[in-house]
Amino acid sequence: MKKIILIALASFFVISCRKDDDEKREALILGTWNLNKIQIISGKDNSVLFSEAVTDCPDKRTYLFSENQYTLDIFKDNFIGSCVVDETEKGEYTYDENQKKITFKSTLTNNAYVVIVNSATNNELQLIDSSFGYDGNSDGIPDKYVMVFNK
Repeated sequence: MKKIILIALASFFVISCRKDDDEKREALILGTWNLNKIQIISGKDNSVLFSEAVTDCPDKRTYLFSENQYTLDIFKDNFIGSCVVDETEKGEYTYDENQKKITFKSTLTNNAYVVIVNSATNNELQLIDSSFGYDGNSDGIPDKYVMVFNK
């Protein structure tokens, strides 16, 4: 009987720790992320084919991730020297740590959109556009469009 109780307690702690680890990993993406850089990465060998800092106003994007909700702000130049929010999209998202995917479901369109999490740290989030099918270096293998966000 004591063995069964000890095994049950041990299982509980392993599951509890695993749940804490999942929450910590998901917590990495919570917060406000500003689009900092766009990259095209080779689908063949992961080398960087193109990299450009996002400095122009119309290219700026900001994601705000809260518990299961997101807000995406897209900016525009108001032609008097300011960069202002042009569009705001809100919706729900799910983060699948095992598949490294974020699925967005916009309240505007009710469509689902999937991005691949290339990497996530406390200060940098790299998202791969899953719909990008361009072969930038003409090697016959589709390349990856990577959006690099910083907190």
